[in-house]
Amino acid sequence: MNGLRSMMGVPANASISSRVTRLFSTASTYGLTRRPLPARLHANMKRILPLVVAAAGLAHAEIAVTVGEVSDKRTTGVFFAGLEIKLLLSGTELADVKGLRVKVASASDNTGSDLVEEKKRMAFADDFKPLKEPFGPGANKKGTYEVEILLANPERAAKSVKLAGVLELMSPKADPASVVTAALAKDAGKPLDDPAIKTAGVEITFKAPKSKELSYKIKDPKNKVAAVEFCDASGKPVKTNGGGSMGFAGSKDVTVNVSNLPDGVVAKIYLLTEKSVVLVPFKMDAIKLP
Repeated sequence: MNGLRSMMGVPANASISSRVTRLFSTASTYGLTRRPLPARLHANMKRILPLVVAAAGLAHAEIAVTVGEVSDKRTTGVFFAGLEIKLLLSGTELADVKGLRVKVASASDNTGSDLVEEKKRMAFADDFKPLKEPFGPGANKKGTYEVEILLANPERAAKSVKLAGVLELMSPKADPASVVTAALAKDAGKPLDDPAIKTAGVEITFKAPKSKELSYKIKDPKNKVAAVEFCDASGKPVKTNGGGSMGFAGSKDVTVNVSNLPDGVVAKIYLLTEKSVVLVPFKMDAIKLP
């Protein structure tokens, strides 16, 4: 950790607040601009980027971002064309993260071709998704999660890709006030009356629990809800067996199937706030194409 602080120009004896400010400023600059990296830092950021996430409750938390599977479908056809890059995230702090969103700042192949398609940049730009574990043989390493990035076709002659952007993580630990809890026994059947929910512009109504089904209707025009999680009275998440959702006219009905419905079930709504969203910039300079 001292080595990382030194590379980024942060004195080892600096105060926590000054470390946080300097580290975030430097990491954000390298992750989201095209300035050339210092040679010393460049050597340590080619494939693996250990980043200090500086946020309330997560100061000095280290999250490693590495390149996983690269799927290159260079074709002139309309369907299934494109480049898919999977980033692997690891770090003990990820176990408490309730949602993730990826923002790609730039992507290009070594011929200079821009790979960021506007429709793919915007399609899910406002959606936070649950963390997903890698799937496949040898991919189930505990504490490792996967995020997919969809890009345009590289040029035929391209051999590698540059990629930069930022991962946005919803961390309840960073802002405990971002978590709203509803007790279904008393709150079901009517719009949830909570100041934080109203401030976020969210309207959510939970339905009375059934034997193996939990459901709710939500309107979230500002995309302020990262996740909704059902828990037992002790706060332990209820085991789910899938579910589904259907949206219409700005409203969405969500159903979650459960194996067993515990007594005293509660719903936790995780709101996106200035403090609850932790930024993890990333930059890869030479991702080899298959």
